[in-house]
Amino acid sequence: MRILVVTPWYPTVAQPTAGVFVQRDAQLIATHHDVEIVHLVEPQLLTEQDRVVDADSEVPVHRIPFDRNSPGTYRPAWRRLHPLIEQADLVHTHALPAIAAFTSRRIGRPWVHSEHWSAVTSRASFNLRGRIFVMFLSRLLRRPDVVTVVSSFLLEHVGRLRRGTTMIVPSAVPAAVVSAAEHSADRLRLVAVANLVDGKDPLLAIDTIRELRRRGVPAELRWVGDGPLRGRVQGAIADDPSIRLVGTLDRAGVSAELKRAEIFFLPTRRETLCLSAIEAISHGRPVVMGAVGGQRDYVGPDNGVLVEESSATAYADAIIRLSEDFERMSAESVAATVADRFTPETVLRGYEEAYRAASARRREDDRR
Repeated sequence: MRILVVTPWYPTVAQPTAGVFVQRDAQLIATHHDVEIVHLVEPQLLTEQDRVVDADSEVPVHRIPFDRNSPGTYRPAWRRLHPLIEQADLVHTHALPAIAAFTSRRIGRPWVHSEHWSAVTSRASFNLRGRIFVMFLSRLLRRPDVVTVVSSFLLEHVGRLRRGTTMIVPSAVPAAVVSAAEHSADRLRLVAVANLVDGKDPLLAIDTIRELRRRGVPAELRWVGDGPLRGRVQGAIADDPSIRLVGTLDRAGVSAELKRAEIFFLPTRRETLCLSAIEAISHGRPVVMGAVGGQRDYVGPDNGVLVEESSATAYADAIIRLSEDFERMSAESVAATVADRFTPETVLRGYEEAYRAASARRREDDRR
């Protein structure tokens, strides 16, 4: 089957880690189908170097400049997108902003949409204009034949917006080599893997490390990732040697950071799924993180602690409690809690089911 994957999130030379999970899923689907990618890319992110890189891509990539906040880009984007849709057997969109390009347009193909965007569950972080726009886009979730979501948390919210078939298909997480963590009394090694943005609350992470050290716990934190809060975070940690910003790393680099850590720590305010936490667990590292979101699907007493209260005191309490439980939590037992749940095979089965359901729905509609 010829599948056209349309997404606003995909790696570029300027942002090599953006949408890497969409890339991973597209490559997975391409093992069973003919797949082409349409990246609805923000114009300022597109460079000539991307075209050079795309020429060697194992899955064909079409970069179409598109700014969801600029209506002037909608029609030109559709003119390039429409012929590609005509050549496809099925359209698979990712993330709500992609649907903006389909506004008032007839697709004429079975349509599966996969939702990951946190804005679907919380509009509070946007200004008034942004909230209105997200509200408008959310109504468009009624249009696809099938919508997949990555967690039960997202399923609950999307289920309020549409009556059609909606199912959970999580993102795939690469297999990890599980190794025992090294524990010592002279330091407690924590790691966070996330962008430096408000929603991940790196400033609260800093406060938590200092609260731990105030209590006599020799905690250290290495934060993997970058983002708009980097300047503020650097100013907040100053010369504090217990907290280090590592920057953006590739998959091997992230894996190495997870292996050297004892606990994955992320005081996130809200998550649709949080792949980095799943990757940590698959490496055998227990997690301490915020309680709101899709992480409730897989974090429990055998692999971590979810913290309801957003305070340094509450997070420090949870980290100490978890560290006192290390003897019970071997790396193997922690990793076993997510075994087979996020494998490529599991995800591919979910997508195949969604494709069959969308195709059946389209045939039914065509007979009417």
